[in-house]
Amino acid sequence: MDKLEFSIASEIGNIVKVENFIDYFSDVYNVEPDVFGKISLCVINAILYGNKLDSSKHVKFSVYEEEKRLFVAVKDEGEGFDYSYIPDPTLPDNIEKDAGRGLYLMKTLSDDLIFEDGGSKVTMVFNL
Repeated sequence: MDKLEFSIASEIGNIVKVENFIDYFSDVYNVEPDVFGKISLCVINAILYGNKLDSSKHVKFSVYEEEKRLFVAVKDEGEGFDYSYIPDPTLPDNIEKDAGRGLYLMKTLSDDLIFEDGGSKVTMVFNL
C-alpha cells in the first residue's frame, strides 16, 4: 500500500477531521483501537505547540506500513524544539512543569519515536 497523506490548518476545530483520517487509516492498516488515542495526542501537540494555533500554518500527516510496523509522521511548520532530552514529568522536579508531558507520553506510548527537521517532524512507530 502506498503512503497515505493528509494536511490541515492548525485550528482546534480541525481535530475532528484528523480523527476521521485516523479512523480511515486504522481500517486500512487494521490498527488496534488503542493506537487511535496515541496518534491523536501527537497531532494535538503539533497543532497546539508546534504551530502555536496559527491557522495560517498547516500540519501534514503521512502514514505507511512497512514490515508489520505502522509509521505515522506528523510535520508542523513551527520552529522545532530540542528533542535530545525529554524530561520525565512524573519525577518530583518536573511535577509542576507544564511542558513536556505530550512528548513524554508519545515516547512512552509508541514503540519508537523518530525526530527530524529540528523537531518539527515527529514519526511515531507502532508494531502491528
